[in-house]
Amino acid sequence: MENKETDLVVRKLCKAFGKNKVLRGIDFELKEGERVVVLGPSGSGKSTFLRCINWMEEPTSGEIVFDGEVVTAKNIRQIRRNLGMVFQHFNLISNMTVMENLTLAPVKLKLMKRDEAEKRAMELLRHIGLPGKAAAYPASLSGGQKQRVAIIRAMMLSPEVLLFDEPTSALDPESIGDVLSLIRELADRGMTIMIVTHEMSFAKEIATRVVFIDKGRIIEEGTPEEFFERPKTKRVREFLEKVL
Repeated sequence: MENKETDLVVRKLCKAFGKNKVLRGIDFELKEGERVVVLGPSGSGKSTFLRCINWMEEPTSGEIVFDGEVVTAKNIRQIRRNLGMVFQHFNLISNMTVMENLTLAPVKLKLMKRDEAEKRAMELLRHIGLPGKAAAYPASLSGGQKQRVAIIRAMMLSPEVLLFDEPTSALDPESIGDVLSLIRELADRGMTIMIVTHEMSFAKEIATRVVFIDKGRIIEEGTPEEFFERPKTKRVREFLEKVL
């Protein structure tokens, strides 16, 4: 990894909600082409970590640097063009069609003309097997279909990095397979990815690095082989005994 460029640097990141300290000084780097899986128990701060990186939650303190630029409330809209995020519960706009959901951001940000955006959206819909859903509203889609649409919505801006916050946790088993297959395809193309997931077999398969967060701190990280087969800390060993 030494010759890879660093896309993302997080320094001493803290996040508190009132007196509840969720993140307690996280230092982290994500390099171009990496696929980092973030693991940890419920309530450990994994999703908050991703939401702070994308500025869905404003950090209490610390610094996030993306492509050499410090992320702030003023520049986050520009940053998000290259730092996409896919949420646990899809976050599709319910009163807009699938096509409108897909084309809203690139047209509003003036990155594409409407006809260009619609052409790109149809290409992506065909790719995920849903070209007939362009005029449908989110309520008529299954959970797996919504999540695949949410992923290609993030892809509409051709981001450098994609963040996935437990993208399969709200899905049935069959839909989980469809969504993981799409993420796997993005990884195979070289997309830089961070993903919070509870799918351990998928984590082993896709990750180039595993990061374990507990009580708001990164307490261990390493390759999938190191993490799953030779964990360094007692806390990770306890976690793996419960989930494997």
